Amino acid sequence: MSILSSAHTHTNYCDGKSTAREMVESAIEKGFVSLGFSGHAPQHFDPPCCMSEENEKKYFADIRALKEEFADRIKIYLGVERDYFSHVDPKNYEYYLASVHYMPDGDEFVGVDTHPDRLAEYVKTACHGDGLLFARNYYTLLHDYVVEFKPPIIGHIDLLRKYNTTHHFFDENCKEYKDMVLAILPDMAKTNAILEMNTGAIARGTMKEPYPAPFILDEWKRLGGEVMVNSDCHNAKFLDCFYPECEEILRAHGYDHAVRLGKDTMWERFSL
Repeated sequence: MSILSSAHTHTNYCDGKSTAREMVESAIEKGFVSLGFSGHAPQHFDPPCCMSEENEKKYFADIRALKEEFADRIKIYLGVERDYFSHVDPKNYEYYLASVHYMPDGDEFVGVDTHPDRLAEYVKTACHGDGLLFARNYYTLLHDYVVEFKPPIIGHIDLLRKYNTTHHFFDENCKEYKDMVLAILPDMAKTNAILEMNTGAIARGTMKEPYPAPFILDEWKRLGGEVMVNSDCHNAKFLDCFYPECEEILRAHGYDHAVRLGKDTMWERFSL
């Protein structure tokens, strides 16, 4: 296996189960060349899922201390997963993932990947029962975020699929859904953002395949976009979840290389 890195890692400073040190020790045990931490950025709502401002300060100090302590064994990066609705300045970090986890619903924010029944209520009321309208709202937010901010990494681009298997909000194979996704990819590719292949939902037992769907991988390849594999890890033992399978999937879709956080340079290409 050649991936040997993850730029998407959560600790107990936000909604992760493992400490930062446990993540580093797991990465070293698995032979990783690098590890990027990406705590959920502080925001003004849904406190259980994100870092508080107090925890963000502790996070800064802890990751920097681990970078120094383990410098001769693994390259560690201080990153953040910044949601569309977060107020954090990404310049405070070495890199960030741009993600959309919430849909605005009046004065509330509805989690796309946290509470499926509440999400179903949002689709029923705010979207008049139209799951494709939900999808369009989601992809509009993500498109605008990526085009405006030009982030280093696009986080789990089709996260809205997480509970679609159980709640059937829309048909993932219908032409209208695929067309709306394909329509936003050229603009995103022009920003030179790296598209994340994310295995987190597999580790947590809610999906059997990684994000993104195969047709997205195909179009991203056609557009000349770069990809990277991340485990979106919340538990140190799953730090390399589904990595060998991801390499096989990428090769099957015509990719001969991917990108990872490097040891000597931040963005490093490696052969598949």
